[in-house]
Amino acid sequence: MPHVLVFAKTPYAKTPYDRWLAGSGVEPVILTTTEFAAGYGHLPHVHAFDDYDTNQLVEKTALRLAREHAVTAVFARAEADVVRAAQLRDLLDLPGQRTASALAFRDKVVMKDHLVGGPVEIPAYRALDSAYTALEFIAEHGYPVVIKPLSESGSLGAAIIRDEAELDAYLARPWRGASEIEVFVPGQMYHVDGLVVNGEVVFAHPFRYLNDCLSFRANDWVANLPLTPQDPVHDRLLKAARAVLAELPTPPHTAFHAELWITPDDRTVFCEIASRTGGGMISSMVRHAFGIDLDKEWLYAECGLPSTLGTPAYRPTGALCIPPSNGVLNRLPSGDEPACVKEVALTGTVGQEFHGGVKSGLFLAGYVVGGDTEEDVAANLENVAAWFADRAQWSPAPKGGTR
Repeated sequence: MPHVLVFAKTPYAKTPYDRWLAGSGVEPVILTTTEFAAGYGHLPHVHAFDDYDTNQLVEKTALRLAREHAVTAVFARAEADVVRAAQLRDLLDLPGQRTASALAFRDKVVMKDHLVGGPVEIPAYRALDSAYTALEFIAEHGYPVVIKPLSESGSLGAAIIRDEAELDAYLARPWRGASEIEVFVPGQMYHVDGLVVNGEVVFAHPFRYLNDCLSFRANDWVANLPLTPQDPVHDRLLKAARAVLAELPTPPHTAFHAELWITPDDRTVFCEIASRTGGGMISSMVRHAFGIDLDKEWLYAECGLPSTLGTPAYRPTGALCIPPSNGVLNRLPSGDEPACVKEVALTGTVGQEFHGGVKSGLFLAGYVVGGDTEEDVAANLENVAAWFADRAQWSPAPKGGTR
């Protein structure tokens, strides 16, 4: 029986690999986090790790299992696994995304180096290796600027620097390692999510953010809403995303999550792109809105299985992610959600202590929300966020440590 090695940094309810592969003749071999291990516990080949993102025993075990089971494919849907999966494919000469491609979708400087001079505008940028580089860049381009880690996701570690005082505060912090500095781009941010199979974009759709990717910094919610084909920027965003994929060493099979701005002076400017499905509730939203499970279809393509992708039938749907507050969670609303809620994902428990939002893709409560029109959905997203805020209860964290 052929086996697929799966880097599974997601709970079983989100990615039931054995159910997806039932009847296909392909068996999954799972590497996952200690946190999610129980969900996959009924499967015959499950290996769990503490500190999953940085634990190099994940790589050692992956290589051993890939050889032991003579795997024919490697699947990895999380940002932390993109490069480690590609390196394994290189080592064992397996099909799929290789390391050079993975770095182009993971390292923000390598990514933009591929896109310089291409059809999509990119902001001025530079690899940031020291404070001297930041000073030189700001002297040339002025404030504001954005400093980002080279390979984090979900806006983790990103900082907007508006003046010298904010630069001094940033430079006084511990050095985060290799980063990128770029000019700040004002405007509305959008994202395009889709799927590439056999080198062709078989699905793509643009979405707009309600609030923005940095809302979690203020412990505020972020939401995603599909654009209608009639929206004046719908086609522009699709064209830009396709152009970016054409400029990059895009693998033959991949999901993708691209972020772009429309500026106040109506320019389309590239932010970044990932060779994976979007975080938060994006995959669930796409499944409810279009009847397409991007992760399942991507897995099928990697395993050489026939696609089950049908003709999308769109239903107005949005996604909402609510980060935790600071303190101890005393009440987590559940069971009496508004009628517009189509799917719920709760990641915390009563009695747990939190320290606010960590990154845009991580949430305490996630919701897929429906409606009759896009306007209905936008209003419902706001209403569900208000409903949660009204019912969640918090108390100050105890002094002298964390739980």
